[in-house]
Amino acid sequence: MAANLGVFRAWYFDGRTANKHPVLICATAQSLTLRLKSGEAIEWPYPQIRLSPSGKGKSGVHLERTTGDPVQSVTEQLLVEDPTFLDRVEAIAPDALGSFWSRPKHASSRRILLWLAVVAIPFLLYGVWTLFIPAMADRVAENVPVEWEVKLGDTVHESLFRGSPPTAVGVQKKMLDAITQRLLATVPDQPYDFRVSIHPSNQINALALPGGIVVVFQGLVNQTESPEELAGVLAHEFQHVLRRHSTRGIIRQLASGMFLSMMVGDANGVMSGVLQTAGELDSLRFSRSMETEADREGMKMMVAARIDPQGMVRVFEKLEKEEKKLLAVVQSEEGEVPEWMQYLSTHPAAGNRVKMLEKMSGNADVSPEPIRLEADWNTLHKKSTTTPQRETRNSKP
Repeated sequence: MAANLGVFRAWYFDGRTANKHPVLICATAQSLTLRLKSGEAIEWPYPQIRLSPSGKGKSGVHLERTTGDPVQSVTEQLLVEDPTFLDRVEAIAPDALGSFWSRPKHASSRRILLWLAVVAIPFLLYGVWTLFIPAMADRVAENVPVEWEVKLGDTVHESLFRGSPPTAVGVQKKMLDAITQRLLATVPDQPYDFRVSIHPSNQINALALPGGIVVVFQGLVNQTESPEELAGVLAHEFQHVLRRHSTRGIIRQLASGMFLSMMVGDANGVMSGVLQTAGELDSLRFSRSMETEADREGMKMMVAARIDPQGMVRVFEKLEKEEKKLLAVVQSEEGEVPEWMQYLSTHPAAGNRVKMLEKMSGNADVSPEPIRLEADWNTLHKKSTTTPQRETRNSKP
């Protein structure tokens, strides 16, 4: 090996014969210059050079290049025995003989990084699915125009209750309006035109749609014994609207669909499925944190409206009892609790929910004023025999 930093001894294979020729290699910023004993100089520009499949082994560094046309190409090879060759060429011409990923010196590091990538990718995808998409959807939902929410809510409402729309007329409407106005007086600057109606289904349920639509099922109305109890349900549902929980849920679903379409490469199929389920109540099922927020802020709304907060406690105690009954019936019929019922059994509609409301009610400094209605409360109680066209079991208030 010459003392010069960029000069190396090597063996050259011309690709035409099996002979090897001793050469001196001079490394410059643009190329490797090979000098044969005959005095002939051969230029190897860096873009033409690649590490041979054997790369860097015990015998040295193996380089090759292909010359000539594709039909009559010739592959020339160099064997440099100097173990410092790659590092010294790197100092003269950085990345000329390959980046970090292609240089043999870093083969073990590449393998480690690839294994780390294989391990990390599932966690990364999980993070995107559970953290990034919800955060992004929430940010988008915060900036969605109210007019868009209203149209979305109307579309979902029509899809859910086609053939048996909820109603509120006459005395029934006046009673609902009295409770609604009392609650909404606490948020005078809110942008929604709330529309509250009753569906004739016997389900003990209620739901809130984007844009201000709230539907209470007759089965739940029949469970209430006072306007204060129904006010507790409406306060909870109003918070879902005011805090855009439904809108956030639907946008999350759309964002998840887009993410899946990128992963599986079937944009049309995934998005059509997302748009279809956006019109089903399962897409309106709220997270535990959303439900807890609606409970907490709903109770604050009750107190601000000077409505007896115990009304909200009582109605959710009834919901808890009905939920336990339903769980017992389903388990006795099916032998085990279905997945959707297991979700409800751990939902904040159970004991923890009531405990939180009881604590807030006990700490409330309020002198309740009764909700004055034009008719007896039992006027709202009716026989309920119909069921909505689509399943609504996952949208407990």
